[in-house]
Amino acid sequence: MAPSIEQRYVLGGGSPEVDRLRIQSLALEPFAESLLDEVGVSAGSSALDLACGPIGLLRPLSARVGPTGRVVGLDLDPAEVTAADSHCRSLGLSNVRVLPGDAFRTQFDEDSFDLVHAWLLITPVGRAHDLVTEMMRVAKPGGAVVLEEADVSAWSCFPRSAGFEQLQQVILECFRRGGGNFESGREVFALLRRSGLTEVRSRAVAPTLHDGHPFMRSTVHFAASLRRRILEDGLLIESELDEAVADVERAVARPETSMISFLIVQAWGRKPVTETTGR
Repeated sequence: MAPSIEQRYVLGGGSPEVDRLRIQSLALEPFAESLLDEVGVSAGSSALDLACGPIGLLRPLSARVGPTGRVVGLDLDPAEVTAADSHCRSLGLSNVRVLPGDAFRTQFDEDSFDLVHAWLLITPVGRAHDLVTEMMRVAKPGGAVVLEEADVSAWSCFPRSAGFEQLQQVILECFRRGGGNFESGREVFALLRRSGLTEVRSRAVAPTLHDGHPFMRSTVHFAASLRRRILEDGLLIESELDEAVADVERAVARPETSMISFLIVQAWGRKPVTETTGR
């Protein structure tokens, strides 16, 4: 029997994770839009958004490829597929199709897409080499392969919150135990260079947050998705977890509190065009 989404993805599935990803996507979307502008997405082209979640980059990609282009969103979690499909329908994105599927084994034909994008997938799951291999397989020669992964180094709260720091450490440990790495963003440039992509580039971005911005509660959202794992693994007892969450909520409510998100390291390159075929 195939493993469940909870077994394959450290953050599990269902409503808490859909809500967390929706807030995260909206907070990070402006930085991703800027990335797409730098990479270059042509009208009439095709794009694949792997592990798209409930929003992903479906709207920005749809706008850039235009009515003659196509966008495919892929996600393993049925709840995410349903949410993403509803999102696209509500926005009238007729050039987007959302499908269930595994980002590491997509079933798409080789050389299918002009752009292949994955957003915060290596961070929780790992398997970096497997992911890039599949991305390169389905990218067209000359097409772009784009990764966005996390680096924890900037993730901070000021004034300091004990609950924030406690939840942060527990979240990092959950990711580590699940095979992920919250420092994977540091490795993506070298990963793409070693893969054989050409024109590899990289940059790092992070939103600063204040005035109760919803993404200030990211540690709380992670804790909700990871709650069962945290308790079952004995990383915190229930009263400790609840008090840490309450401490973050108090910090977010204070007008003087500001936060910096974890860094998003964006890296991209192009699949080589072979001389023998011109492809």
